Amino acid sequence: MIRNSIRNKLILFLLLATLVPFITSVVVSYFFTKQKVTEDTINSSAVLISQGKTNLINYLNSVAQASLTIYTNENLYTILERETDIDYLNEKDISVGLQVMSHSIKEIKQIYLYAATSDRSYLMVSDIPRSSSGKFENLRPFPEDKVVYFETTHESNSYGIPLSVYFAPSPVLSMHRKIMYSPNNTSIGELVIDLELNLISEICQNLFTHDQEELYILDESGFIVFGPDPSKWGQPVSGTWADEAIHSQADKGSYEWTKGPYAGMNVYEKMMTDSVNWTIVKRLPYEQLTKNAKQLTLINSLVLTLFLVIVIAGTVFISIRFTAPIKKLIRYITRIQSGQMNTDIELTRTDELGILANRFHTLMQDLNQMVMREYRLELANKSNQLMALQAQINPHFLNNALQSIGTLALQHDAPKIYALISSLAKMMHYSMNTSESVVPLRKELDHIKSYLELQKQRFEHQFEIIYRIEESTYAITVPKMMLQPLVENYFKHGFKPGSSTGLLSIQSAITVEVDRNLLVITVEDNGVGMTEERMREVKNRLNAPPISDEASIGLSNVLTRIKLYFTDEARLEIEHAEPHGLRIIITIPIQKEANQ
Repeated sequence: MIRNSIRNKLILFLLLATLVPFITSVVVSYFFTKQKVTEDTINSSAVLISQGKTNLINYLNSVAQASLTIYTNENLYTILERETDIDYLNEKDISVGLQVMSHSIKEIKQIYLYAATSDRSYLMVSDIPRSSSGKFENLRPFPEDKVVYFETTHESNSYGIPLSVYFAPSPVLSMHRKIMYSPNNTSIGELVIDLELNLISEICQNLFTHDQEELYILDESGFIVFGPDPSKWGQPVSGTWADEAIHSQADKGSYEWTKGPYAGMNVYEKMMTDSVNWTIVKRLPYEQLTKNAKQLTLINSLVLTLFLVIVIAGTVFISIRFTAPIKKLIRYITRIQSGQMNTDIELTRTDELGILANRFHTLMQDLNQMVMREYRLELANKSNQLMALQAQINPHFLNNALQSIGTLALQHDAPKIYALISSLAKMMHYSMNTSESVVPLRKELDHIKSYLELQKQRFEHQFEIIYRIEESTYAITVPKMMLQPLVENYFKHGFKPGSSTGLLSIQSAITVEVDRNLLVITVEDNGVGMTEERMREVKNRLNAPPISDEASIGLSNVLTRIKLYFTDEARLEIEHAEPHGLRIIITIPIQKEANQ
């Protein structure tokens, strides 16, 4: 419609002249705004993470500071460093010291103390003291060169000490402190403070937007200290999205992640102290990063669209006004094409289009007289051509005539003449039947036998024919007229009458190749064959476009047709026969053929 209409071309041009700058402006504005908003969001997230990191470190330091009361409480420390059994009064002092410590931090859930000198364990939970002999065997070993460390979030437990009241397990963060004896710097016990994550969760909740972003605190092994899903606290982080943040040598930074529902930017900052080696990671999805940019772009687009509608309306109006005379001229031409040669042009404009219409009207009047003269001449020529066509002999009439002549020859006791005429008639009937493109192999062989009967008469039985046809191949369909070009090539190029008795062999068989049934048809002769150079030339030209070489034309035609019918798995091979002659092998996949 655009190619054939000036109006549409004009409208398209004006629309493009308007839309291209508009769209370019919107796209450039969007990407610039998107980049700027993304940078601002990443920077603001980095500032928030830094503030949260400071608050978390201060909180953890306060917990570590509270655990030092184990040293400042002289009675408690003195009891721990003795190498004697602890009596009832000493245990009461230990309980009081642990109770005071548990009230120093609001989030302390329970405190576990192990005294190595007396090999006893103590647990203070909800101001209820309990003790037992021995050390809790599932305590994690202390990392090298560390006196204090924080264990990743895990479920609370009673450290193997029986409790009179049941306390449901809950996620806790454990601070472990090794209690050292100053004079010889040896360990005399271990203190574990289990913290509920209320304050840590409160600090982290202020660092991200819920349902739009995610915030994780991960330890150096990739375990989740804090995350959006409390059920996964203490478990390894799923996926590899956090690997770059955890293993980064930089203290802070950001990187892009393009997989999964949270594809976008990951902003991270290391949180490294003497007691923790954590990484805070904030995940910012693309949708959240580009939200503000999309909103700003939408507002700009709405404003520009309003003006664009006005421009488009003006464009269409101008285009219609400009091209309306052309439409009238086209309607005039259409009436002329329908035979109304004396139609008047109803265009009274005085501009260039009016001049064009008047000149065209004058031209049509002149052409009208010329057309009438040429029309009469053409009518006479067509009548002559029709008479010539009617005088041509109908091929079906010729076929019927041959049958009549054959019958007459039989009536006059000339069976040989009848056989030859019958063979020729069969060939004509086979070739004239254009309704079939593929036929059973039996029909193709019958056609070849009729052809060879005529050749035998022509060359006075100077050649022999051998048929080795497997019974199972007769019903397999093949392209019509597939074998005749191969047999004709023998008489055109390989058979030399008078030199020796010619031999032509036609074989068919079914073979199996890679679990597939194949029909193999072989046409072999003992003719003059081909030189090596000629053989290479024919093989090179088999898959090339048709050329003037008659042998190549026949072989290429057969190869092209079997590939069209049976896909490229069909093959035509040509090779030397021993001691001389030529062998042509056609291979067709039966399964493909059966589906045609």
